[in-house]
Amino acid sequence: DRLGSVRTTAILKADQLEVVRLVLPAGKGLPEHSAPGEITVQCIEGRIEFQTPTALHVLEAGDFIHLGGNEPHALKATVDSSALLTLCIAKLD
Repeated sequence: DRLGSVRTTAILKADQLEVVRLVLPAGKGLPEHSAPGEITVQCIEGRIEFQTPTALHVLEAGDFIHLGGNEPHALKATVDSSALLTLCIAKLD
């Protein structure tokens, strides 16, 4: 019920790891993009359509997906939703 008043928030930003709580109102999402490192997305509440070049994954509360680095993907909430995004950031030597 409170998702309408909550915004996307960075929870942790470290040298090699970033954790973000994504908040997506129904019908909103992120256009196709990729991350340089591996990512995980866990749907916390709601329903999120997670599109990769090979499949459409519908994530509901508790569902989890993992992508390798540089894999294109897009997402869209079909209802008010939130997710936990974890990004592994490659450390440059």
